[in-house]
Amino acid sequence: MSHLELLTQVRQTVQQAFEDLGLHSAEISETILIRGGNYCGRRFQTTQGHAIWFIEENQIKIYLPDGGVMRLDPSHRIATRARAA
Repeated sequence: MSHLELLTQVRQTVQQAFEDLGLHSAEISETILIRGGNYCGRRFQTTQGHAIWFIEENQIKIYLPDGGVMRLDPSHRIATRARAA
């Protein structure tokens, strides 16, 4: 799978998860994440929450208003919930 195909899948997964969780807003902003000069993922922000896709782990973490965190696998849409530390 090309990076563009994977990124498209991640965007769709994040958008659907935001809608499912009631965090969806009219606009989702997207930011490229760089660590140590290397591309490491994307951040997706709404007015009610945000999600981060970590490319190395191929994992999306959605940060909820109540402090909870949802972890999603973009290819299988598996969700687990944990409290933020």
